[in-house]
Amino acid sequence: MALNKFFLCCCLLLVCAPYVAAQDGKCALKLAQLKPAHELYGMHLGMTLDQAKSLVPSLQQGQTDELGFSTTSFSPDFNPQINKAAYAGVRTVTLEFLDGKLFSLWIGYNSTFKWQTLEEFVPGMSEALGLPPGVWSPDSSRPTVECDDVELTAQMIGQSPSLRLVDRRARELWEQRRADKAEKRSEKEEPK
Repeated sequence: MALNKFFLCCCLLLVCAPYVAAQDGKCALKLAQLKPAHELYGMHLGMTLDQAKSLVPSLQQGQTDELGFSTTSFSPDFNPQINKAAYAGVRTVTLEFLDGKLFSLWIGYNSTFKWQTLEEFVPGMSEALGLPPGVWSPDSSRPTVECDDVELTAQMIGQSPSLRLVDRRARELWEQRRADKAEKRSEKEEPK
């Protein structure tokens, strides 16, 4: 009898766990499990600069610093070398690389993008990326999803939505490198 109750409790926990996690604004989905959404225009976290340049040949590489970080961005409306039709609905894209891999992708959409409010954008992007239902935080001005190794944030900028995707592990590595550098700098500055 006790074994049956224990088994029943374990089954109940397994069935309810995804719903509890979803209510926290967290999900167990891994970066590699995100669907390649058309709304990301072929870009994905983990891609190399060369892969990004294959999508945007005129992309200029930013200077890589001593921590392995570089950033670059493009705006289809302001760069005549970019095929505006291929990036319809995009105002600006910012790419941040660590050790040559894309770890942060920000896309600011413009007024021609199909979802113009967060109420449309969040469920639309969730479906496009294959996110489980109910994982976005309830913050209406800046909804966020924290999955296993990826974080997504939506917000309105310039009266249109934007989306930031971040590889959480790469960001933690970059933050650790920055902290180590700051600590070394403060050690050098301490009087002896």
